[in-house]
Amino acid sequence: MKKFKTFYNIYSLQKRFLATILIILTLFFALSIRVFYLQIISNRHLQILASEEWLRDLPLASRRGEILDCNGVSLATTITTYDVYVRARNVTEPARLASAISESLNIDYETAYTKVTNKSFSEILIKMQVEESLAKALTEYSGVYLSQNVARVYPYSSLLTQVLGYCTIDNIGQAGIEAYYDKYLKGVDGKSLTQTNAQGKEIENSLSYYIPSVPGANLTTTIDVQMQTILESELMTAYLENKALGVSGIIIDAKKGAIKAMSCLPSFDLNNVPRDDISALQLMTKNSTVVDVYEPGSTFKLVTLAAALNEGLVSEDEHFFCSGRTTVDGETIKCWKSTGHGSLTLSEAFEKSCNCVFVNLALRLGIEKYYDYLNLFGLGEKTGVDIASESSGIVMSEDQVKIVDLARIGFGHAIAVTELQLVNVYAKICSGKDLTPYLVEEIVAEDTTLYKHSSASTKIDLKESTISTVNKLLANNINSEGNMTFVAGYDIGGKTGTAQKYDENGQIASGKYISSFIGTYPASNPEYILIVCVNEPSAGAYYGGVVAKPVGQRIFTRIFETKAISPNDESQLTSQPTIEMPNLIGMTLADASAKLKQLGLDAVIENEGEYVLSQLPIAGTMLYLGEMTYLITN
Repeated sequence: MKKFKTFYNIYSLQKRFLATILIILTLFFALSIRVFYLQIISNRHLQILASEEWLRDLPLASRRGEILDCNGVSLATTITTYDVYVRARNVTEPARLASAISESLNIDYETAYTKVTNKSFSEILIKMQVEESLAKALTEYSGVYLSQNVARVYPYSSLLTQVLGYCTIDNIGQAGIEAYYDKYLKGVDGKSLTQTNAQGKEIENSLSYYIPSVPGANLTTTIDVQMQTILESELMTAYLENKALGVSGIIIDAKKGAIKAMSCLPSFDLNNVPRDDISALQLMTKNSTVVDVYEPGSTFKLVTLAAALNEGLVSEDEHFFCSGRTTVDGETIKCWKSTGHGSLTLSEAFEKSCNCVFVNLALRLGIEKYYDYLNLFGLGEKTGVDIASESSGIVMSEDQVKIVDLARIGFGHAIAVTELQLVNVYAKICSGKDLTPYLVEEIVAEDTTLYKHSSASTKIDLKESTISTVNKLLANNINSEGNMTFVAGYDIGGKTGTAQKYDENGQIASGKYISSFIGTYPASNPEYILIVCVNEPSAGAYYGGVVAKPVGQRIFTRIFETKAISPNDESQLTSQPTIEMPNLIGMTLADASAKLKQLGLDAVIENEGEYVLSQLPIAGTMLYLGEMTYLITN
């Protein structure tokens, strides 16, 4: 029995020893696996965690790419600024530092003192985008660190407000080109790193690390800054003179679709964005030329004209009769001239903008054929321009259109377009090409071209005879007796429009109009097409021919002078207006109309009352034979 116990004890000790060995081996194996995991598999991750503990980093903002006009003129650029940080653990004179920050950076002293003494954070941002001289002066104090930043600067201030857009304080695009092309413009930020101890205090004579930023790409736009300056200057004059709700305009290259100028007023200085008034900022940031839709009125008659000519449903010398009204499906549609235009040719109908004639042409085309042309010209669809939030316009579904609706569409009612859509339609009709308007020509990063616009275009299904006739009628429309008198010596075509506005309930808003003018140059084969819209003029006149047409005239005149463009016919330079506008105020409408007819002037009559209360132009204005005048009666 004693021997058995001895054997059992020895066996038990052996088992314990083996168990202990197994446990030790298991622990050693687990420890080996853990060491392998930490040193091999998690090595990179742990290094990053460690560096976060003993390295303090400050961002280095990338230089945002420049935005240039078509001639290389800078429209948006970037300057170097500094963000000011404080590491409270390194501050030795908190009161003096807080005082210096308060005085130089316009920060409340108590706020500054709280930040420079707050040791719960490794570093605290004091202010972003500080001017270099101010920022570097603060580095005389211990605990102050600078991080290189950039600030966006717009050399032309309020020029191109809606087109360029603006950035946040940390250089993220918020609107316009700045937002649309932000991924190209923004670049990649870098870092500046310094070694610190466990308390976050910088280690003296320690290593510093620098990861450089990568600058953003430069964008070359289609904008011509000279044309843009002229456009905005004249739009501002129109805005003030007409006491308008807003004004806008576009100049487009009729051969390529390149937007040479685009503007909406009112606007704001891009170097001083009104961020404290969000509603005003949103309103003035909106590019109404591509966002807002409106009923175009008479400027839309070109669509009906081109379609009817192309289908051979009308000839240039065909005669029509306008009695002042026409009936379609039992509904009366009035011409804007309630007394009617009488007998007139197609060219005269276009020049006098006779509603009844264009109702006739639309009905000849019929719904299906008319809609084929709406589709051909891209109406009811976005143009595809590189601008955010573009509207597609409003076109009634073809299967919902009644004959009376078609009649109204024929003279620019019962349909809605954006300004860009309409000027692009003119470009398509006048050139016979399918064009997509665009703003950015090229994107280049460090001598590498990332994008280059292809100007290739295809022909649309318009006969050359249609294009030629349309361009000729546009020229005849605004030039006295076919002479180049809109701008003396220059071959310009154009069309005016006066569009009704509607209230929130879809009812016609009394006394509210959009006055517009579309001009083409040279009229025989347009290179440039201009549109001007004056929204709710309230200084008295509202007809497009009085409000918007003179704006277009001044814009063309200044472009020719600035660009040193020679006249098409120098013999016309001596042509001068020869008829003096008489004073008709107080005369009976019958006598005033007879007087104007005797002088060879046409008249638009408002209200058809008995006596003339006001007139445009004012008495003494020199006019060309056949020019339009306006009489407002009681």
